Amino acid sequence: MAASTTDVGDLRENTAAMTTRWRLKPFDSHQTAALSRAVGVAPLVAQALINRGITEPDRARVFLESRLSGLNDPALLPGAVEAADRIVRSIREDRSIVIYGDYDVDGVCGTSVLWAALKLAGAKRVSYYIPHRVEEGYGVNGDAVRKIAADHPGALLVTVDCGISAVVEARLARELGLEMIVTDHHTIGEELPAAEVLVHPRLPGGSYPFGDLCGAAVAFKLAWQICKSFGDGKKASPHLRDYLVESLGLVALATIADVVPLNDENRVLVRHGLAGIMGAPTTGMKALMRVAGCLGRSKLSAGTVGFNLAPRINAAGRLERAMRAVEMLTTGDGRLADEIADELNVVNARRQEVEREILHQALEQIRGEGGLKDRGALVLGRKGWHPGVIGIVASRLVDIYHRPTIIVAFGDEFAQGSARSVPGFNVYDAIKDCSDGLLSFGGHSAAAGVRMTEDHFPRFAELFDERCRTSLTPELREKVLHIDAEVPLAMLSLPVVEDLEKLEPHGMGNPRPLFLASQVRVVGEPRAVGDQKKHLQLKLGQGGSVFKAIGWNLAEKGKDLAHDVSCSVVFHPCVDEWNGYRRVQLEIRDFAVTADLARVAEPAAVVGAEA
Repeated sequence: MAASTTDVGDLRENTAAMTTRWRLKPFDSHQTAALSRAVGVAPLVAQALINRGITEPDRARVFLESRLSGLNDPALLPGAVEAADRIVRSIREDRSIVIYGDYDVDGVCGTSVLWAALKLAGAKRVSYYIPHRVEEGYGVNGDAVRKIAADHPGALLVTVDCGISAVVEARLARELGLEMIVTDHHTIGEELPAAEVLVHPRLPGGSYPFGDLCGAAVAFKLAWQICKSFGDGKKASPHLRDYLVESLGLVALATIADVVPLNDENRVLVRHGLAGIMGAPTTGMKALMRVAGCLGRSKLSAGTVGFNLAPRINAAGRLERAMRAVEMLTTGDGRLADEIADELNVVNARRQEVEREILHQALEQIRGEGGLKDRGALVLGRKGWHPGVIGIVASRLVDIYHRPTIIVAFGDEFAQGSARSVPGFNVYDAIKDCSDGLLSFGGHSAAAGVRMTEDHFPRFAELFDERCRTSLTPELREKVLHIDAEVPLAMLSLPVVEDLEKLEPHGMGNPRPLFLASQVRVVGEPRAVGDQKKHLQLKLGQGGSVFKAIGWNLAEKGKDLAHDVSCSVVFHPCVDEWNGYRRVQLEIRDFAVTADLARVAEPAAVVGAEA
């Protein structure tokens, strides 16, 4: 095991105590070779599959092929059949249907999928409503329900990516004469809303095979079940079936943005959704790809979606109105789509500025309070922080300090907070244990939201910090890089790295494979690159092999590297494309100068060493 200090940008003094632990996973050369031969993949791919618990050839083939036939029938989803029957009946009775979606990427994409499906199925009176993040907050709110009841008397109200905690609002909807269907995927509380139908993969009493669908995927499954009703009852009619395949692009976008595990059904949805976006993007998606600089690429990865496409949709909900994003994603008018995409691009740039300012203020606040010390969590609050951006800032602070983090924006009426967690720690449960005095809370294990009065903030911060301090094990407090194998650089030929791409899409549950290379040498002088000179660009050599490498946000850490310095690196190999030329590049996650590797605890087994 190797360990190295880690820091981010100019934050060295804040994070000097933080370490990144390198953990090399076990390696069985005979098992790796056997799986490699049976499946017909490179040993590195076989080793990565084994590390993800996929040891049998049949399972490996299913994982690598990820066929659409691997999707579960929507009729298995709790509530989907009854919800579809009610919606189909409403369409045929020409009843008003209102889709109530969340304002994030998941809610926006899910609303778009369901709305377009209903329109194609013949619904003439279907509309959508997405609350304003700042003015209305997360989830179903009473004022919105009253407005919908006034504008659409007796309507069928269908939630997307929200509503499972809307106990009070469901009662209000019924009192106002609305029929309510809740579709959601968030953590289920102690009391369920009294809606006519609940559609949720983890609904008590249900037996759906895969519980980690995002909200848009739940909406897609409902749309699929609805479309079956306009076919032969088992399959959708051709034009609706074509739409369902097309809509996988939106489901993939939402699945990636919502950071749900990319295995099982989610892997299938994202694999085919990304292929659809690249092969035949919709009018709105093409406009979004244009402003994000994604047109013209030979492939679209989950990382590109997460860092380039999703933030521009999220920006609409964070700083403006997310309904504008739904309009872009559902229109067939290229001019309108381009107009909205340009707007979202401007809003996203403004979001980045606001985010940088809040992050700077948060870091100053932590520094003023003496740094991390023995805190179990970071809970920071301030007047003037934009509630639409605090979730991103919380994620940044988790990256830097590796502690559960809640950032709270004090408003005129209440304080609104966003929580993010470290891997392996359930932040929702932690908040629940400290929930006395909160106005509301919701979310899941990795991310959650809270509302409270400003005067309750100090007490809540104390309780949450204590809860985390007593619950976080030493292992959870440590940043860890799980390394799939140590490899010689000479092994990383273009065909081998292209073979590794079969493991995509990557994300939670299926991380990008990381490899260790020891005793490599810096070739030439490293350079700091990027607009703010945060990234490290260099060449690394081992024996006769030399590769170009990039270390995102590692320029500060690598400022002492120089030509011929020996080091060990943890990296992900990828294919760099430029002017039609493809070559292997190393994306560095961490490195340690050889002279500093005094804490190496065990030798590494090298994949390919037996060949």
